[in-house]
Amino acid sequence: MKFVLIVGALLNLIGGVSIVVSMFVKVPRNFPKISEIGEVNPADYILFRLFTAGTAVCFGLMYIYLYLNPIYVIPFLFFGMAMKYWAFVVSLVAYTRYELPKDALVLFGFSNLVVAILFSMYLIVR
Repeated sequence: MKFVLIVGALLNLIGGVSIVVSMFVKVPRNFPKISEIGEVNPADYILFRLFTAGTAVCFGLMYIYLYLNPIYVIPFLFFGMAMKYWAFVVSLVAYTRYELPKDALVLFGFSNLVVAILFSMYLIVR
């Protein structure tokens, strides 16, 4: 069941890197490319985008660490699991109330939900 940690790590690492890459080139089914400096609205959008990418990568690296050192899974995986459920909930809210594209709901929201469920199963079976 330890494989779910690698699944979570890959989702986070690929997601975090693709957020940064999509700032410079169009990545299919990802965040839009950033507008020119001064045209980004709101101005703090870049801050939140970069912070989100860094957070995703940090969590991905933590899942790799937990894979290599499973004795530390508890309590750290609870935080990762909570973040995954949160990612699903906020993407569902953004989809239903703020016109988040369906692709983003599926690729971000539902992929995080699947990993959250896998993490939950891992913690229960463990």
